Amino acid sequence: MHVPRVAVSRFLPALLLLAALANMALAQAAQPPAAPAQGEKQSLTATPAEEPELFSEEWFADSRKPVDWLTWGADLRLRDEYFNNAITLNKEVPAHEWHFQRYRPRIWSTITPVQDLDFNSRLTWEFRNWCLPKGIRGTSLEDRRSMEWDEALFDTLNVKWSNMLDRPATLTVGRQDIILDDGWLVLEGTPLDGSRTIFFDAARLNYNFEQAKTVVDLIYIEQSANTDQWIEPFNDQERLVVEQDQRGAILHVANKSLEKTELDGYFIFQKNLAENYVGGVESNIYAFGGRIAGAMDDHWKYRAELAQELGHKNYEDLCALGFNSRLSYFVNDKLNNNFRLAYEFLSGDDPDTDTIEEFDPLWGRWPQWSDLIVYTYAPETRIAYVTNLHRLGAGWSFNPTKKLEMCTDYHLLFADENTRAGQAGYTNSGDFRGQLVTAQLRYTINPHIKGHLTGDLFCPGNYYDATKNDTAVYLRYELVFTW
Repeated sequence: MHVPRVAVSRFLPALLLLAALANMALAQAAQPPAAPAQGEKQSLTATPAEEPELFSEEWFADSRKPVDWLTWGADLRLRDEYFNNAITLNKEVPAHEWHFQRYRPRIWSTITPVQDLDFNSRLTWEFRNWCLPKGIRGTSLEDRRSMEWDEALFDTLNVKWSNMLDRPATLTVGRQDIILDDGWLVLEGTPLDGSRTIFFDAARLNYNFEQAKTVVDLIYIEQSANTDQWIEPFNDQERLVVEQDQRGAILHVANKSLEKTELDGYFIFQKNLAENYVGGVESNIYAFGGRIAGAMDDHWKYRAELAQELGHKNYEDLCALGFNSRLSYFVNDKLNNNFRLAYEFLSGDDPDTDTIEEFDPLWGRWPQWSDLIVYTYAPETRIAYVTNLHRLGAGWSFNPTKKLEMCTDYHLLFADENTRAGQAGYTNSGDFRGQLVTAQLRYTINPHIKGHLTGDLFCPGNYYDATKNDTAVYLRYELVFTW
């Protein structure tokens, strides 16, 4: 395995110093005023109680809501990412090693001109500095660093009507984030831009049947592959956020009438329109599924989800199945030790049949349990298009200190079908994808500054041939500043 050359990035020392100074300043500002010395009278000119101290949480809250009809906020995410062999699984292939920094400032606001009516917006800009491979976004492979300024866009722009017609209903129309349940099938509307955005252009009606402890969501999605279809970005780069235009509808029902138990059922329709895009997929997919999650007692928690997919893809019949589950045990001790077991099944396509059995992740194309694995799937399917899988996982998390959390997981990965037998990079009969180890260290400095370190290591198995048998590594650190 090629050893990473960039264990410490160029701006890490400065950022850590900035974070430490900010933490000290906030801690100092939050200190209560010193009590008067014994025998000393309390000053009659003390600051009035209604005046919040500078940088106190009350001051932050007041600054984010300067008037009754306006709420706003901002954040800045700084990331340094490095991976080796994640796409190629071969250290001899050019551009097997990637290293770049990602800078993502965002600012958002909610304007409430009248009660129960909100206008929400969020402006996002992510630009990158490329270190490796050289010139990846340019026209040549010159040996120089390159800054990719990219575009800025509204990833939130919608109108939200609460208590609609004096009913327990909320209607949201426009660009918005939508996450259902654990995000297994519905979370990521823009998989091609990484974690820059996850938005959907959609209309969502949420109705709460309070007496039945049931919430119903009706969602219509009209997603464009190009970011300039509905709202023109600033410095438009004509970027695609998904491979083809999409249209969809979702009916989701969540019930909590049983103690410590949540029951969810859903129907998802996704139509992919590939007429105007090279490499796009044409499909009509109908997914029916259900989920159960809850707690057996103070220590044991569980969740399980099953989905059946029918329809057609690229003019062939589709019949696929997926299952996702986790069982967790919480020790409830001082270190918050907790352990988990996971099993996931995503059916693969049998090349000997006329039906496509490959499970489609729909709008679940994001790093659900590994940042590295989403890259290994790129040559096989698409980026973050995880399918044809049996995953057995075991994990452990704990808090060494109140502000520090450590998480680590081990996964055994198998292919359900040897769909690509005989193709370059894959064996004729192997089904063991390999072993994956993931770890993350999360640190919350204060409510406004947090960060993490992430590392993934993947050792390929006999599903791949000798040309895709090098160990892959993924490393990332992140700092997030939130107003």
